[in-house]
Amino acid sequence: MGRPLDRRVARLSRNPTYGLCRAACTALVLLCLGAPPALAQGSTVEPWSQAQGGPGHPGALSDGPAPPYRLAWTFRATDGTVSGAVVAGRVVITVGHHAVYGIGLTSGEQIWKLVRNGGPLSMPAVGTVGGRRVLAFVDESTGGGPSLVGVDLGSLRELWRTPLKTTSRSGVTIDGSQVFVADDDGNVYAVDLATGTLLWTAAANGEVLTPPAVSDGHVYVVARDENEQRSQLVALDQANGKPAWPAFRAPVSGSTGSGAAARDGAVVAGFADRVVRELSARDGTERWSALGLSLFSPANLPAFTSDRVYVADVAGGLYAFDAGTGERAWDYQLNDVVVRSSPVVSGSTVLLGLNDGRLVAIDASTGDLVWQSAPRQGLIGAIALSPDLVIAVKGGRYPGLVAYEHDPSGTLVGEPSPTVPNPGRLVGNYALALVVAFVLVLVPSRLLSRRLGPAPFPSSGSLEEGGEWEDSDENEMEGDEVGREDASRSDRDPNRSEPG
Repeated sequence: MGRPLDRRVARLSRNPTYGLCRAACTALVLLCLGAPPALAQGSTVEPWSQAQGGPGHPGALSDGPAPPYRLAWTFRATDGTVSGAVVAGRVVITVGHHAVYGIGLTSGEQIWKLVRNGGPLSMPAVGTVGGRRVLAFVDESTGGGPSLVGVDLGSLRELWRTPLKTTSRSGVTIDGSQVFVADDDGNVYAVDLATGTLLWTAAANGEVLTPPAVSDGHVYVVARDENEQRSQLVALDQANGKPAWPAFRAPVSGSTGSGAAARDGAVVAGFADRVVRELSARDGTERWSALGLSLFSPANLPAFTSDRVYVADVAGGLYAFDAGTGERAWDYQLNDVVVRSSPVVSGSTVLLGLNDGRLVAIDASTGDLVWQSAPRQGLIGAIALSPDLVIAVKGGRYPGLVAYEHDPSGTLVGEPSPTVPNPGRLVGNYALALVVAFVLVLVPSRLLSRRLGPAPFPSSGSLEEGGEWEDSDENEMEGDEVGREDASRSDRDPNRSEPG
């Protein structure tokens, strides 16, 4: 049976009586907290129900909070690091190694906890089917082996458990009544959200580290084949799992590349040759390509709006490309590592987490840095958005989640990227360098001159009218040497005739 809401632990169960008790307990405690159950679980429209906010991974929320920000709350899981978060109404959900946590959106306090059997961390997802909100995540089965699990969020009761062939790290994507996930061997699964029935499986030939992107009747996965050191973008028919078109590979070898994001007849990803490409959803042909400065992390996803595509590389470069042509609108070089965070667009601002613990905000139109948090130990990872909060994974010694809210008393800045030329600044820097060089060279030479006195002149010789120094003794010595050398040659040459 359930404990008080803020410390409750629920074990996954198929017992209907247990589920009814659990639902009654949930409703009673929520009423005691002053929030009706419907509000606590949220409406049927979820603004950030899965990775990057939707099945195509757009990574954008038009009414997300604007900078500057201040810390709203932190959440530390009892079992260490956690996955990226999703938002189901007024509840934030994240997966830990041995539990799945439900956290109050406004308070940051634990509301419920489901016991998890273990396995790697990956993103969960929430969908609605038959009027029921269902949470899907990957878990280890009690008998061994990974499974995709569906839980009723109203009762916290396990609905179904579908076995997977091998370990899964990809994360879960939900589109309508279908759930999609991939495993480390490149197997892609489509499962019915209501029943857990396996609809189809397909092979992508390589490890998949990001959730499948679903759009326009296709399922897209980026698979990394470490044996051949190749990565490829695979497009599958959403209805049956058959290949929609031949897998796309970069023209160079390498297993680095971002995950995929799909929108309006196109799919975007960063590839091993440091090129971001948009491919046609119809046949996989390249629409445009744009070069980045560094490689892309296989754990990252692009983000997009109606007119821009945003991608981050591992060296801290954030790029904005025109969605129609691929022309680079701007880039900002943040000079830090980006491994686990993907760019997200909150209103008119692009947010990104860095490995030095900073959350940075870049103006989407100008590309200028407008706000950043102070560096702190532990990276900032995957970011989720709600209309009021920015919720990010926090690494380091005290891992968990960290939430930021708009700070009305905060201040914004306007710092261009360090790589953007500034003529006035360049001229000033050169002038400053010249002054410093003059001081460092001239002042010591003057001091040495005063200390050592004037340079001495030669002891003999005379200065000619042409300004060259003539040393008579040295010239005489040189003449004697030449004479001796001629005499020596004469002695050694038997054919040389003596003068008459």
